[in-house]
Amino acid sequence: MNAKEASLNFKGILSNVDSSILQVDFSHGFKIEAFSEEEAEALLSLLEKIPSDAVALKYFMNLNCLNLSEHRMYVIGSSIEHVSDNTSFSDMARFDNKWVEAYLQPKIRLMRLFKEGNICMPVTFYYRPQSQGGARKESGYYVSQEPYHLEASEVPFLQSFIQNMELPFQRDFLSLAFENFELSYRIVDMQLAFLVLMIGLETLLNPSHYEVRYRVSRNAAVLLGEDRRNSEEIFAQVKKLYDKRSEIVHSGKRGIIGKEDLLKLRDYLRKAIKEIRRLDKEKDEITDLLDSHGFGEKIAYPINGNTFTKPT
Repeated sequence: MNAKEASLNFKGILSNVDSSILQVDFSHGFKIEAFSEEEAEALLSLLEKIPSDAVALKYFMNLNCLNLSEHRMYVIGSSIEHVSDNTSFSDMARFDNKWVEAYLQPKIRLMRLFKEGNICMPVTFYYRPQSQGGARKESGYYVSQEPYHLEASEVPFLQSFIQNMELPFQRDFLSLAFENFELSYRIVDMQLAFLVLMIGLETLLNPSHYEVRYRVSRNAAVLLGEDRRNSEEIFAQVKKLYDKRSEIVHSGKRGIIGKEDLLKLRDYLRKAIKEIRRLDKEKDEITDLLDSHGFGEKIAYPINGNTFTKPT
């Protein structure tokens, strides 16, 4: 891309990432840039027209955009090509709708589905290199501090995952479960986040209003278990998690859920979403299939090219 042919730049500020994000290829002109703490302060101060201490409070502390161990901020950058000095709002809006909202944001959402960690892009900017200040768009979401790190061996699987998986999911029950999965990252209260994750798991695995605890636990064990012993472990763990859900809902007690509970339940929901997406069936077909299998029995997946998910 010739810089002389573009006079409007895009920058998406990333949260909870480290240098491993530099291995990811987003294509279509999007490049990951690393900024030192001083460079990040200067850039954001210029774009937002706020002092350095306000930058540190908002971006480094509240939005977790600075990797504290590396003293680096990571940004997705690109340019709008062939624009004039009087680029209209419609040019910016078209780029934002097509390349940010419909392309880049779904890739980031899929990265969060691929593995644990709250990678997100809470603030984006459009600005001209020669001017001070820029147009800013902010998500307004709470950004939980959950680091996202990629091992080198995971990168090829991630690239395949984000290139082949499409959002939104076409089946409503799967889409609703994924929305609850994402919502769990945006809720400050750990118990409420835990409840929406359990709603997501029930959305996928509960076929009726009866024996919910047993049916959700058994279906999770059959779907996710690698062998009989592993299925039995999952069955027992999901039952315990569901008991905690019931205690919260029926007694209103606080302090029941710990971080380990939240991460464990989110991991089960993450894996269940990916496995059910691979099965590519309606909910009643999924539950019938799980009913017909026992602990440790392998489920046959359709041969339709859905081989991009690394087994987890």
